[in-house]
This record gives sequence, C-alpha cells and structure tokens, in this order.
Amino acid sequence: MKFSYNWLKDLCGFEMRAFELSEKLSDAGFCVESCEPRNDDWLLDVEVTPNRADCLSHLGLAREVAAVTGGEVERPTPPTLSDATKTPEGLTAVEVTAPELCPRYTALAMKDVQVGPSPQWMQDRLNLCGIRPVNNVVDITNYVLLETGQPLHAFDLEKLENREIIVRRARDGETMTAIDGTECELRDWMCVIADAKNPVAIAGVMGGLDSEIGETTDELLLESARFDPVSVRRTARTLGLSSDSSYRFERGVDPELQPMASRRAAELISDLCGGTIVPGFSDIRSDSPETPEVTLRLDRLRLVLGVEVPRDLIVQIFRALELEITERTEERFTVRIPTWRDDLRREVDLIEEVARVYGYYRIGETTSIPVRPVRISDRERSERRTRRLLAGQGFHEAMSSSLVEADNLQQAQPWTDSDPLALCNPISRQKTHLRLSNMPALLETKKFNQARGQNAVDLFELGTIYVPKGSPDDELPDEKLTLTVLTDREEGFFVLKGLLLNLLDELGIDERPEERIGADGPFEEGRCLSFMLSDEPLGCVGILEEATAEEMDLENRPALMELDFEVLVEHCRFDRPYTAIPRYPSSHRDLAIVVDEKVKWAQVEECVQDASPEFLESVDFFDIYRGEQLPEGHKSVAFSLTFCSSERTLTNEEVDAAQQRIVDALKDELEATLRG
Repeated sequence: MKFSYNWLKDLCGFEMRAFELSEKLSDAGFCVESCEPRNDDWLLDVEVTPNRADCLSHLGLAREVAAVTGGEVERPTPPTLSDATKTPEGLTAVEVTAPELCPRYTALAMKDVQVGPSPQWMQDRLNLCGIRPVNNVVDITNYVLLETGQPLHAFDLEKLENREIIVRRARDGETMTAIDGTECELRDWMCVIADAKNPVAIAGVMGGLDSEIGETTDELLLESARFDPVSVRRTARTLGLSSDSSYRFERGVDPELQPMASRRAAELISDLCGGTIVPGFSDIRSDSPETPEVTLRLDRLRLVLGVEVPRDLIVQIFRALELEITERTEERFTVRIPTWRDDLRREVDLIEEVARVYGYYRIGETTSIPVRPVRISDRERSERRTRRLLAGQGFHEAMSSSLVEADNLQQAQPWTDSDPLALCNPISRQKTHLRLSNMPALLETKKFNQARGQNAVDLFELGTIYVPKGSPDDELPDEKLTLTVLTDREEGFFVLKGLLLNLLDELGIDERPEERIGADGPFEEGRCLSFMLSDEPLGCVGILEEATAEEMDLENRPALMELDFEVLVEHCRFDRPYTAIPRYPSSHRDLAIVVDEKVKWAQVEECVQDASPEFLESVDFFDIYRGEQLPEGHKSVAFSLTFCSSERTLTNEEVDAAQQRIVDALKDELEATLRG
C-alpha cells in the first residue's frame, strides 16, 4: 500500500528522515519496497501482510511508526453527534434485513452541500496514494478511507426512491450499473444497498451510477458500514469488480470504527463543502465484538527470544501499539486486545509483537534456547516404513485429490453404505464430493498411463477418505487414512496378499489377518477377499471386475487392495525382542496334501502350527494345484516345513515324529490326505 510520509508525520510527530523510517518499518516486519520523493513529500510503498488489515490506513501504520520511533499517535477528534441511533431527518427509513451479511450499518445525512473541486492539499495526498480526485465529497470519503481504513460511500439523497435505504439480499435477475459503467447481474446470495425500488450499491464493492454524487447534489446520505468479508470477496470475484473498499472489507475492518469514520467525514464535508449535518444518526448492528485479555509471562518471553527485554521497553511498545495493559506484576502483563487486532489471540502473538518492535537483529544467533529432539509418533513411523517397503518392491506413490465426482466407483468400497458427502461450494463440476475410496483414483491414474503407452503399472497411495457419520448437516465425517495398492503384475491377487504379509512384518504385527471370502468393492465375484484383524475390519483385495474395466477402456484388469491404515497403526509394534540366530542346523520337509476346495490356507497353517509347536520353526506355502488327477471339488496344497532346536541337532526320528503329528492333525481336523 502507498503511504504519505508527511501524512504519517502529521499523525505521529516524529523526527526521522524518510529513509530512516523505511529501515525502521522494515525491521519491524513492514517491508518498505520503495521510498521515493514526490514534490515536497515522500511516497512509501509498504507491504502489508493479509493478517494486518488494521495497517491498511495511515492511522494504523502510524501506530507502528510510534512504536519504532518512540512517538505518540495524535488521532483526529471529530465532533460527537446528537440524536444518535435515530433515523436522520429527511430519510423515510434505514433498514437492515440481512444482518448476517451486514453486521453493522450507520447512516448520516447532510444538507446544503456544495459540490466542487477538493482543496489542492487533499488532491496531492490522494494522487500520491494512487487515487484519482473526483470532487470534494467523493475525495473526502476516499481521504477518510486512507486515513482510518474504514470505507465510506456517499449517496445523492434526492436520487433515492422514497428517500429510503434497505440493506438486503439481491433478487435473482436484478441488475445495476456500477459507478465505473459495469453492468452487473446480481445473485440472491449477494448483499446490496437498495432504495424503495432498486439496488443503488453493491455492498462493500461499488456504488451505483444512478445515485452517485454529482454537481447538482445538495443533500447526501453518508454510509459507514461493516460487511461480511467472505460475502464481499465472493461478490467481487463473481462480478469481476475490485475497489479500495472491497480490498479492505475482504480482510476485515475494525467493528468499532464506523461511527468515528462517519463523523470524521461529516466534519470535513462541513468544513470544505459548506454542508450541515441534519439531526439523527442511524446505527444498526447485530454483532457484539469481544476484547479478550491475553497474559504475557516474562519468563516465557525470555525463553522464546533468548534475550532479556527491559520491562519499561515492553510497556512502551504496548502503549505505542495501543494495547491496554490491564494488570501488571513483576512476572507478567495482562493485555486487553483492541477490536482492530484480531490477529492477537495467544501469548506467543504478544511475544512476536515485542520481538519485532524490539528488533529481530538484536536477538543473537547464539542463544540459550534449548533444542530437544522430538520422538516421532507411531503413525508417522508406520507411514515412513510403509512407503519405504512399497517403493523398495517397485511400487510408485500416487497423490490424488480428495474431491471427486459422485460416480458409481465411489459406491464400490468396503467402508460405508452412505453416499459421498457433497460440497456446498464445489470448485468445479468434476470436484463436487468428498471421496469414499482411493481405488477409483488409482484406476484413473492407470488409465492416464495407459493412454501414454504404459500399460502395466504398480501404484500405491496413502490418503484420507471421508466416511459420513450421522446427519451430514450435524456431524463432521470420519477422516480415515487408507492404504490403496494397484498392480498389473501376473497373479496380482497373490502379489497383494503377499505384500500385506510383508507389511505386517515390517510394522511388527505378529497376528495374521483373518480372511473372509467376498468383499465390497469393484471386484470380480469369487476373486476377492476381505480381511479382519483382531475382529476389526482391515480392508479388502480382489481383481477388478470386467464390466468396470470395459467401461474405463482398460486393456487389462489389475488387482486392487485397500486397507484401513489406522488399524495397522493401532496394532504396530516397533520394540520386538531380538531373536538369536540358531546355533544348530535346521531340517526341511515338503508336504503336499489333498483337501476340500473350501479349505483355506489359513486353516491349514493354523492346524500345522498347533500340531508341532516344539520343533516347528516355520511353515511356508509354495504351490496349489487343481487337475484331473484329483477328486472333484478338491485341490492340492504344497508347503514347506522347517524344524529346528535351539539346544541340539534334531535327529531324523524326531523330525519324522513331528511331521507325522502334523499329518495326523491335518487328517483329523481337515480330512486331508497326502498326495501320492
């Protein structure tokens, strides 16, 4: 924003050259991008951060100048008005029917106004700050805007239908011509200032051409209000309009500033335009702004900054910034936060205020601030290990948007029967809902790669899905972190099952998941499984169904797996005890058994483990066979057994006995027979 050096000097009364002031402000966090002479003045182009809307005015920046120069702000003292909160004489009514869009609206009327050029000193200051002079009334409203930060607007009172003001929502189909000549088509969510018949201004953005101040204006209505920042921003972007007023309203204005700014403008109009304030001052408000108190502990200040800031200097800084000290002891200050500083809410905010005015350059590079390592959480460690494992096995990580279309694939998932949550304000037609699964995103990524000649891909994504709970209007969704994997490898179904076992081992989870035939998802019937871990749903795996593959024009059907990563984190363990390497040789035996087709490998593995726990070190599946040599409805399962003792070398007789116990158990429990 552009500031006048002389204007700041008039408000603060400091003795410092322009270049010195520029350096001081830059050190305090307000970067002065340029400092240029303009006639008998200097132009300071100051970068004001979005959280400091209070400094989008000369009075606001003057507080910062007072803090860095040791001065004191001399703010203008406009006269008080009689008959406050009453409708000004000459108006039929002032009404606000949309208080959620306009929390405060003030109106003041003046008569006997003589419109003409503004004085040269005012024109010079407006020109220096980048505003073109128009006439004395309009120039005064712009001058007060630059001085106080409160946008104002003046209406020609005689041009208002029935001399009435209504702050309301626009009606669909209404139109208005703005001051700059733009034809605006209004929407029903926009806020407008209207007379008894038509809109005469777009609230917080721009006034209308039909009610602007002209050479024949004799009576005027002076508006000083506060509008909802979100509404102003949305309206300005939709209509393609931007103004100095909308720039400030979008960032928020002081909720207590409106009456003072209105009285200041009325004072200048009275002095420079010969106008007279008519009795009455309408002040309609629905908000009740807070002035919270924040406590600053001096020992905390020393700990964070690593330096000792004198107590008297802290008091001086707070007073210059107009932060009222309500309580002061040897160890702490309690400060009441003014309405224009909504960026100050915590103790650390006050510490930052002291630090930037005291001078960051005065805080040494070597301090006594302790640095302590922070232990990463189990969740973060699990995420790191998972990414490293998958990348090491040739999978590429994908990152997709949480916003999706509400297509059928979002319904094909194991987590909920609810529809995906719709956005109130979608950013595009393709991003209207919150996703329920990451599987559709990986399929779209596969399709994208296929279109560029890469038919086989291995992908994974660790991403959040949003599961509705209760009423969408009452409760936020459950944000579930899921791991989704896609592979085009041969026998991809078994590749993903093996990947799950590797992942469990990497995360220190000894328990094996329970497998259940069938799963909710975009899977081919009979070629999918769901997993349970400690009676909790863990996820699903399967081969993509043919109909979906044809609909997406995929050349091959990949295998997909989606897991609830929160369940894995809940069961992870990174402090597994050390197991010594066996000192004695192990013995290996292979078995092939014939079992009913319905028998799962998990049942076989459990039966083997229960039959010979003393010497059995491991059991590993390696083959399955179905063919004419086997009875109908049966299959052959082959696996390897490893026997070992930590105390001695096992004899053949001991291994044979252990193997026989396993064979007997399989026969008794699963009706299995050895394959000849």
